[in-house]
Amino acid sequence: MLPSKVQKYLNKVTRSDVLEVLRDLPDNSVDCIFADPDYNVGIKYNGKKYTQGFQEYTSWCISWAKECHRVLKEDGNFFIINYPKNNSHLRVKLLDNIFHDVNEYVWAYNTNIGQSPRRFTTAHRTILHCVKSNKNRFYKNNVAVPYLNPTDKRVAKLIVGGSKGRMPYSWLYYDLVKNVSLEKTHHSCQIPQSLSRTLIYSCTQPKSNDVTFILFGGSGSESVVCKEGKRNFIVTEIDEDYCRLIEKRLAAIDNPSIKIDDRPIIKRKENSTPLFEFNRAG
Repeated sequence: MLPSKVQKYLNKVTRSDVLEVLRDLPDNSVDCIFADPDYNVGIKYNGKKYTQGFQEYTSWCISWAKECHRVLKEDGNFFIINYPKNNSHLRVKLLDNIFHDVNEYVWAYNTNIGQSPRRFTTAHRTILHCVKSNKNRFYKNNVAVPYLNPTDKRVAKLIVGGSKGRMPYSWLYYDLVKNVSLEKTHHSCQIPQSLSRTLIYSCTQPKSNDVTFILFGGSGSESVVCKEGKRNFIVTEIDEDYCRLIEKRLAAIDNPSIKIDDRPIIKRKENSTPLFEFNRAG
């Protein structure tokens, strides 16, 4: 039975500052936390700029990360996607001091913007994977990818034994959500659903009491991933327009005739990587 304060926010969009909802939740109450905050780089979200001084921005990240540590279960998993500099400061100033372990992954993508004649082009973000103990739940079969050498004797033996593939590497390639993408909305900085799915499915199970807290709802990609995968979620978003966008996208799962951004939502294929095929097991 889920705590009443968790049930209050379950499987619906809550328009609120994320800290208010975090502070209302009991200790050790959620299984997975997914944080994709704004990156403090001057991008406008729905016509508004949220850029802050770097120290102020880091302090803000520290404030919600501390609360995430409190509400995360002892066997839970906490993912933070951000630019490397932002994540490195957050890691050194807080995360490495309070979490049992912090693993660092890379999300790589192709990009034609942000080029400079004085440095290599930034074409990745880092993903910090924080756990409170060495007992964190992780489900390889939910996210296993095909073996690259299935005819190797050792690999063939694993396949015969029922292995669904290998564990994904610590770098993940997923295309950015561009204007031509089927899942594109009017949100200015949208995470691909394939990336969200890999992270969330790696540590939650469908049709269970597992709860994923999506701190910054944004375009609704993570909420859609949870609902399509029959997983419970809590989602907060401070912008009213984006709240409506998320609600429409969730409703469109059951009613495909609903239009988003003046176009109907259709059954989506993976915005997939050319490097491997994602396995939807689980």
